[in-house]
Amino acid sequence: MAYKNNFFVIFLALFFHLASLNVAQAEIIDVQKEEKTFGEWKVFCETDLMMSISHCKVAAKFFENSAVISVEPTQKFYSQFFIVIPQIKSGSFVTLRVDKNDLILSRNIETKDFGLIALEEPQKQALYQQMRSGEFLYMRFNVRDQDKEFTARVNLKDFRNALGYLSSRLSKN
Repeated sequence: MAYKNNFFVIFLALFFHLASLNVAQAEIIDVQKEEKTFGEWKVFCETDLMMSISHCKVAAKFFENSAVISVEPTQKFYSQFFIVIPQIKSGSFVTLRVDKNDLILSRNIETKDFGLIALEEPQKQALYQQMRSGEFLYMRFNVRDQDKEFTARVNLKDFRNALGYLSSRLSKN
């Protein structure tokens, strides 16, 4: 009788051990994130694998590693065009120019804007079109607690390369 009890206990232990080896486990996945650099510009993509949808944007830092210009191509594209300069002086404005094109002036910056540079939709459209074919984007602005103006120059060849990569990335989905 003791032999049968020992055999039964060993059989159960072996059965549960083998059963635990064959347990199927689900993989928990998060949004897949990707970042690719093109000179001064970076492409950031987040992909929902279940839905096969990617959201991507192109961005570049241009002043003290905190000011940024960001473009996210969508159907309502121009509302997804942002320039943020956290150190900008309240009451001032930003002057933008691509190569020798006409100047584009933002409206005056208020403290409540938190450095977000406000451009009208037609200004965003013109700026984007110029950026797609130009060599350099220039931005001139005043920084709080400093008397001089700063002019940033951003390479647009890298921007076009980043846009090309972004387009190929989105067409795969």
